[in-house]
This record gives sequence, C-alpha cells and structure tokens, in this order.
Amino acid sequence: MMNHPHDLFATLEQACPFTTAPRQASIRIGLVQLATDYTLENDWHRLAGPGVEIYSTRMPYDSVMTPDSLRATGDHIAGAAELVAPGLPLDVMAFGCTAASMLIGDEGVAERLTRTRPGIPATNPWLASITALRHLGVRRLAVLTPYNTGVNRPLYRMLQQAGFEVVAFGAFGLTLDTDIPAIHTDSIIEATARLLADGQAEGVFFSCTNLRAARVLEQLEQRFGLPMVSSNQALLWHALQLAGQQPDIAGAGRLLRPGPHSQKTRHQA
Repeated sequence: MMNHPHDLFATLEQACPFTTAPRQASIRIGLVQLATDYTLENDWHRLAGPGVEIYSTRMPYDSVMTPDSLRATGDHIAGAAELVAPGLPLDVMAFGCTAASMLIGDEGVAERLTRTRPGIPATNPWLASITALRHLGVRRLAVLTPYNTGVNRPLYRMLQQAGFEVVAFGAFGLTLDTDIPAIHTDSIIEATARLLADGQAEGVFFSCTNLRAARVLEQLEQRFGLPMVSSNQALLWHALQLAGQQPDIAGAGRLLRPGPHSQKTRHQA
C-alpha cells in the first residue's frame, strides 16, 4: 500500500537550526517617493556607497505640479511609510519631494513619515536643503528649478522667509513631474552659468528630486568656485547626519565631503 503524499512529505521535512546574521549596514534609510520620480533613487544608489541600505516605496501622484496637487500628496505619506520594510529597524525616514515638503511643512511631513515608527528622525528635501545651505554659509542665493510659476512663487517666498536673499531665479517652466528627468544636464549647466553671470550669488540651489542636478554639482563647483546644493544631494547628506554618520563621498559637491565649508570662494566665470 503506497503512502499518502502528505505522509511522505511528513517524513521528508526536517527542522533546520539556524543562527541570526549580524547587521551588515551601518545606516538604514527608509525613503518614500512620488510614483513619478525617476531620479532620486538612482542618485542615492550611485552616491550612498557600502554600509548604507536604502529601503524605498512609492506613493500616488498625478504628475501635475500645482500647489494644490503637491499639498495633496500629504494624504498618502503615512500609508506609504508604513509599507517601508515592515518590521526592520530603520535609522531615519525620508520623504522625496522638495516642493511638497515646503508646502506641507516639516512637522507635517515628519509626523506622517514616523507615525508607525515613532521616535526615529525624519527629513525631507526642503528641510535638508535649507539646512545644507546654512551649513555651507550661503546667504545670497541663485535658484534653479524645473517648476512653473505657480510653484516657483511660494518657493521664492519661503526661501526669503528662511533668511536667504534670492539674487537670481531660473526655471524650466514644466507642468508635469514626469517631464523633468528629460532635462539634459547640459541645460542645467548653461542655466547655472546664466544665473551666476552677474557674480552676486554665494551659491546655487537646485530644487527638485527629479532634476538630474546631482550629476553635475562637482563640475559646476570646479567651474564657478561656489557651493552647489541639489535636493537629492542635500537629502542624502541630512539623512546620514541624522543617522550619526559624517558623509565622505567624492564627486558630488563639497557638501558631501568632510571638513568646514563655510568659507566661500569668489565666483569665477
């Protein structure tokens, strides 16, 4: 008489003992991104290096950049954050949209990010960029964005309220978030040169996590002798800082290199 298949399995299955592996990463970052962001995650994986683990998820966004649609992303942050590596201890949580963070507010973003992980630090590109610019000693600012006027106007106003003097403001004037990654880095370089032509700015802020500015920051700093801060660069820097690590990453601007950075170099064409 043949054994029933279930009986045969019962004779085959063995309980195997195991030990748990020590934690490999020195830093674990949870990241909530917009569904339409094609740049942030790639920049971070390129820059983060060994010892940093990034756990990300995405949240709904219709791609249309207006103040109302960007504020509405706040309705999805908490739900998306809950999906980031459930059960895994994280060192910091980050939200990946500069304009939405500015409009929702740092406290509102942080509360949503950490609702199911209370007590861990949280950051966003707006907070990170403001903190980075102050760290670098930049007060007179040139700004480059991919946004349209409806988003640029509150950004300009909020930078002023944060204590910066905006001496030049350039924009690519796009309406859809999904169009932003197509902006060529050559266009970013040319626009930066135009904004710095009069020599008034002490540094440049490239707003938007979907703008591919992080790839040319080192090149721009070498050309103009001024600090360059992008949303993705600043967000990674601030996340690592909050997790207790001093970044030391080559090729992405002075912000990610250790040492004092408050001394500015005179703009050179």
